[in-house]
Amino acid sequence: MNDLAFIILYCVHKLKEERTIFGAYHLLAGKKSSQTIQDGQLYGLSHLFRAFSYLDKKTFSVYVQQLEKEACIEEIADGKYRLTPQGLKELQHYLQETPIPPALNGWTYANVSRPFYQRLLLLVQTMSNLQYKESHFIPLINDASVLSWMKRFLTSVPLTREQWASHLYEELTMVLSTCSQEEADIFVKHLTGHKRIAFTKLQIAEQHDISVHRVHFLHLSVVHHMLKYIADHRNELTVLHLLVDQATIPLTTSTMQTYELLKKGHDLQTISRIRRLKPSTIEDHLVELALFIPDFSIDPYVKTELVEEIKEITERLQTNKLKEIKETTSYEVSYFQIRLILAKLSS
Repeated sequence: MNDLAFIILYCVHKLKEERTIFGAYHLLAGKKSSQTIQDGQLYGLSHLFRAFSYLDKKTFSVYVQQLEKEACIEEIADGKYRLTPQGLKELQHYLQETPIPPALNGWTYANVSRPFYQRLLLLVQTMSNLQYKESHFIPLINDASVLSWMKRFLTSVPLTREQWASHLYEELTMVLSTCSQEEADIFVKHLTGHKRIAFTKLQIAEQHDISVHRVHFLHLSVVHHMLKYIADHRNELTVLHLLVDQATIPLTTSTMQTYELLKKGHDLQTISRIRRLKPSTIEDHLVELALFIPDFSIDPYVKTELVEEIKEITERLQTNKLKEIKETTSYEVSYFQIRLILAKLSS
């Protein structure tokens, strides 16, 4: 069983039989929908958002079938699975021996990690070649926006190329020194420079005697760690902070449009009519806002007493199952109101 299989086991365990197995797939692959966003937050899986962006549904299904065949999971109803005692034992052993990197923060860095990393790859390659007076080389990254960024970057600050290279080396060394030796080695082996070609993930996996998925996982965690380090030490860095776009509030585009209408004073029915969307879709947007906007108030939609009661119920029953909560509360309550309260409680 490889690392991806164990991560699927971990997701099944965290989802508590309350979501289908494909809820885990959408989260790992990085489907940016209101449901995926809410599930990630409610079940403590946001750090794994887009952790395996290369994962397709067919491959995921093969892993699920294999886990079922090996008696690690069992289907209980309608695509919902739970861990067997054997599966739980396997997962606990895996997490003890191979913990999930604490720096991994998929949801926070999903939008900024790729452009940051592509810029870094190209900058390292460019600086390395220029240090050896080699100005003619094939760029590792051929994305037009990244190449355009590089041209602006090289002329943005009055430093010599030697100074740029020196700062870049020192800052990378500084950040990587705060990672484990294995993480730092894996990250460096992905870099291309003058007369030095990056290793493939398969080659790195063989060198470290780990799976390709583990290589990907550890490398991604270093990128996330770098982004956190840069945010915390921005004023101390000369080069690396220039590679990072300012993070925005992590909302879907559609939710942002609904939010703008809400701020103008429109009610839900009016927004539904203006946007030509179902009321349930607008409700999804409000749940997303409750999750990620700290000062977003749910008071217009739910009573304080209801919030307190649902908080007590979820803590007592240890569940996020909407039907179970609805049947337990003493108030007349809609599923939308329950979802809204759960979102606010977990934000």
